[in-house]
Amino acid sequence: MGTVATSQAEDLALTGWRDVEEVQPDGTNIQVPLTPMEFLHPEEGYYLPSNSFHSDVTSDARDMLHNRYEEDPTVGVFTDMSIEWDIPDLRKHCPDLFVAFGIRNKEQYRSTFVVRNEGVRPVFVLEVVSPRYRKEDKQTKVLQYEQAEIGEYVIIDRRSRRGQEIDEVLGYRLVAGRYLPIIADDDGRIPCETIGLWIGMLDGRKVLSDMETGEQLLKSTELKA
Repeated sequence: MGTVATSQAEDLALTGWRDVEEVQPDGTNIQVPLTPMEFLHPEEGYYLPSNSFHSDVTSDARDMLHNRYEEDPTVGVFTDMSIEWDIPDLRKHCPDLFVAFGIRNKEQYRSTFVVRNEGVRPVFVLEVVSPRYRKEDKQTKVLQYEQAEIGEYVIIDRRSRRGQEIDEVLGYRLVAGRYLPIIADDDGRIPCETIGLWIGMLDGRKVLSDMETGEQLLKSTELKA
């Protein structure tokens, strides 16, 4: 039973889950794996898939970008927050991270970023690929974020190839209403004009560098060292 329970828990960690209004004999809620559509458009109470790589990349990016824009009251850096679009028939998304310029009341409590109320839309979205939903992150969201008019969409993917872990950074930039691929340099970095940074991966670690100065952004722990 312990092995079965562990296997189920590991599978749910990969798929994400939601609780249903039914209680098991031991008093815990029944957990149902998310469908691809539920992954794309999560509602409150949905638990999205994650792993150590996913959480490390997201938290490091959030930390570095927060430090970059800490003194600017008009720039918000948000993680795991739903976005309610102002476009008919486009359902909510919950990106791993997004940046919005021109916001008001930066420090106010938000459970959802409502584009119509904010008066601005995110200019930059970052997603770390969830292995069970690679198609949704790398194909479906490209079309949907294009429709949402996100200036740049960056995807970080880790996959195994011949026993080795390969990290890949992909990006799309909105040009005349359509997404065009952002071309990587020889080091696999891509230039993100919306936030003025080169984004790449080095030895499994996310690296952000200022496009003008070449200076790398540091995490809070590195700034204090």
